Amino acid sequence: MNNSSQNHISKILFGTFLSLISFSLIAQPAKTQGSSSNSKPLLERSKLSIGAGLSLNSVDGPVDDELGYQFFAAYKLTRVNLLEGVNSSLELGYMDYGFDGVDNDGLWATYVIDGAINSQVNWLARAGFDFGDDSGLMLGMGLSARINKQLKLRMEYVVRDEVDSIQLNLLYKL
Repeated sequence: MNNSSQNHISKILFGTFLSLISFSLIAQPAKTQGSSSNSKPLLERSKLSIGAGLSLNSVDGPVDDELGYQFFAAYKLTRVNLLEGVNSSLELGYMDYGFDGVDNDGLWATYVIDGAINSQVNWLARAGFDFGDDSGLMLGMGLSARINKQLKLRMEYVVRDEVDSIQLNLLYKL
């Protein structure tokens, strides 16, 4: 099996994995008042968000910037907040950088903090690792704007070892 086939299979498996987690949390039955079950789900649906977006990616050298895409899941951490008014979450995603003729995609995982600038706009910062072709440290910062109770629009600048990205993502709270 060549690298292209392996990458295509890994994309499908990762997408399927994220979908199964999302749908299993959505399908989680609500507890009733008289329920005798004390078991809690591993993840709480109210803390889960899913997102997708586009990115303008650049690398050093004679290569043109390329348009890429990503999709991801975020889980809000309520017990790991650093400061009052600062929220934190873990995000896991898949990104394709869009460069033709090279293997340029992969998984990433980051710890994200964010806080309010006003009632509609938040700042955010991220640190984590890219496990794909540009494996290594991943840092970013940006802004998010609340569209409604469940939907946010994010604009970020993210730096990896070789690829820098300007990203525009939609984040949907389940």
